[in-house]
Amino acid sequence: MTSRAPALADHPAVSARTAPLPDRLTQATILLLSALTIMSGATIAPALPAMQAHFASTPHAALLVKLSLTIVGLVIAISAPLSGALADRHGRRPVLLWSLALYAVGGASGLVAMTLGGVLVGRVVLGLAVAGTMTAAGALVNDLFSGPARGRFLSQQAAFSSFGGALLFPIGGVLAAQSWRAPFGLYLLAALLLPLVWRLPRGVPAEVETAEGSSAAPRWGAVGVVYALALGYMVVFYLMPAQGPFLLRTLGAAPAMIGVLLGTFALTSAVTSLAYARAAGRFDPRRVAALGFALVAGGWAVVASAPALPAVVVGLILAGLGGGLVFPNLYTWLADLTPPAWRGRVTAGMSSAVFMGQFLSPLLLASPAGHEAHGFVWGAAAAVVMAAALLALSARQAIRPV
Repeated sequence: MTSRAPALADHPAVSARTAPLPDRLTQATILLLSALTIMSGATIAPALPAMQAHFASTPHAALLVKLSLTIVGLVIAISAPLSGALADRHGRRPVLLWSLALYAVGGASGLVAMTLGGVLVGRVVLGLAVAGTMTAAGALVNDLFSGPARGRFLSQQAAFSSFGGALLFPIGGVLAAQSWRAPFGLYLLAALLLPLVWRLPRGVPAEVETAEGSSAAPRWGAVGVVYALALGYMVVFYLMPAQGPFLLRTLGAAPAMIGVLLGTFALTSAVTSLAYARAAGRFDPRRVAALGFALVAGGWAVVASAPALPAVVVGLILAGLGGGLVFPNLYTWLADLTPPAWRGRVTAGMSSAVFMGQFLSPLLLASPAGHEAHGFVWGAAAAVVMAAALLALSARQAIRPV
């Protein structure tokens, strides 16, 4: 078994704000954990049409199959606050270890589930797991990084997550071409991270930070704005994995090609996040996020009017450029607003907002049968509104970091 990382590992009185940057293996482990979030949906997205055909005799199969992708978000939205409280009380590492075990079991259950109901139960378990990994890992990032270093790592984290999607979408497409069950086997890879997570820092318990005088409550008004924007962004972003496969199918794309096209969107987001990492901390994160929203709006407008697959690719690249800017900047803004003792719980609220948006996406932006592009029209309009709101907010007040 690999030895644990020394930074903050077993002495809770050590302050993360004065600790050196974590070693490379610790950073790599956190980046791998971030890939699990997008993996929860990216892995099976290309298999949705085949899954719907398999369960065609099940009542409301079309809706339930889409919900098998997004119900994970509903479960996260409900359970993330509990994960955040546990991470603040008992530390980040214990929550991560239990969550990884649930991730492998719940995610891979689709390999053996005989009914659509059984698939949905497994997705519920997966949602509990993602809530734990996303919340505890996010709080750990805020423990270990501060200032410009935090912004750079958050951009790298967003890039790594998108790179994971760029890799997993095509792999999922190839596996889905063999069987709709095959992509579920990829969830077992989460178990390989257990030894790496075992050596992670436990985290800074809330009571220690409180004793150091850092118990001030967050500025909930500003935090609520970040939550609302994150929820809205996910409603818009999740159009592609939830409804994109059906639109692409009407344009003649095979399952493997659907995976490649979805991966194009994720890859563009990754490249954008990675490139922006060098400039993180130099600009108002709200304005950069507003630019990201505007690019996503333009991309979805192109997708909605695309007459053929080449035009869709142009839209995906444009939207991906914006997607790589939105999340790292929203998280940077949120971190600036969060006192140390509240990191787990505030990060949990962000997780709830993000995945509630994921769950609501196919419901709020549903396309009528035979008109799959309509959802992207509404998504483009929503992204424009959020971009305008962020620009107006950044013009009125400056960020006051905690």
